[in-house]
Amino acid sequence: MKKLFYLLLMLPLAFFASCNDDDDLAQVDFEVTLSGVTQVNDNFYTVQGNTVNIDGVSVKSLTDKAATVTGVRYFLDGFPIWASVEEGNFSFAFTTEGMEAGSHNLAITATVLQVDKTITSAALNIPIIIVEKTEDLPAGAPEIGTYTTTLRMSTNN
Repeated sequence: MKKLFYLLLMLPLAFFASCNDDDDLAQVDFEVTLSGVTQVNDNFYTVQGNTVNIDGVSVKSLTDKAATVTGVRYFLDGFPIWASVEEGNFSFAFTTEGMEAGSHNLAITATVLQVDKTITSAALNIPIIIVEKTEDLPAGAPEIGTYTTTLRMSTNN
């Protein structure tokens, strides 16, 4: 009987639970640094056989509240290739040896922690285009090297 009483006592509390407001989510820009690539517009290009290095993933707060990123996972064309739950720069490298020329998707998922904000999950997509030889890079493409892209986190689904 006591168990039933406690259950009935707790039942009204279930109706007071609420979902978090989008305004309570972390407000950050992601900075992703890649090397072994060239950047043209929002696309990264590399030559077949090159190694692409993810030199780091970090966040920059858009408010006066400190923020960090953790639990970073990388996916290439939908397949998991690396994961780290520790805070840090999250560097990783993969070779394009044996990969088909064409457009590929580097997806990054992460957890963002920001003071006074709800723990926020983020997903980023970075197009990587593999060409067969250097001559196939877009006209006027800068040299293959190290490039950083900034991606703003939004609450759109």
